[in-house]
Amino acid sequence: MTERTDDVETRNKDETEHEERVYSPDGGVVASTPAASPPTEAIQQPTIGEDPSQEELEPRTKRARTEEMDVSLLQKGGIYEVQSESGNIYEVDIASKTCTCPDFKKRNPSGGCKHLRRADLEVRSGNVPRPDGRLPETTDVVEQLSAEVRKLEQEIEERVKERQKLQTTVGVIEEFSIE
Repeated sequence: MTERTDDVETRNKDETEHEERVYSPDGGVVASTPAASPPTEAIQQPTIGEDPSQEELEPRTKRARTEEMDVSLLQKGGIYEVQSESGNIYEVDIASKTCTCPDFKKRNPSGGCKHLRRADLEVRSGNVPRPDGRLPETTDVVEQLSAEVRKLEQEIEERVKERQKLQTTVGVIEEFSIE
């Protein structure tokens, strides 16, 4: 299979925009560009974490990291559902960097609203499926946990041996001690 390109129309309150989305063979969005611009100006995924010093100053990023939110993939191509701490549910499109929340609609903040940022964080941390619908890679995590278990088992073994030595020493001391 080859990549597929679609012209996608998004309607905001005041205007309609057209963009081209390039999809990989398995349905994931590879690139998203405004239809009038050359493909070299592809919209990049939102990035949270590239500049921690700036990020820490951004209140929406802080809220994205600290507030209770549930994120789930609604459909391939990067459409996520985010349930906020207040219980409201918003639709986030990571590829076109949009959200249905009032903050995004009214203010259109640079870097996106807290819901868009949280969806990005969840995808990047592997807590939800990627925009192409694939589950996050878990083999590295399994290998890391297995190595940690082996390390702990070895430490337990060494401590058991040390305990036996100390108990033997205590027994000898008690045997020769004079009351």
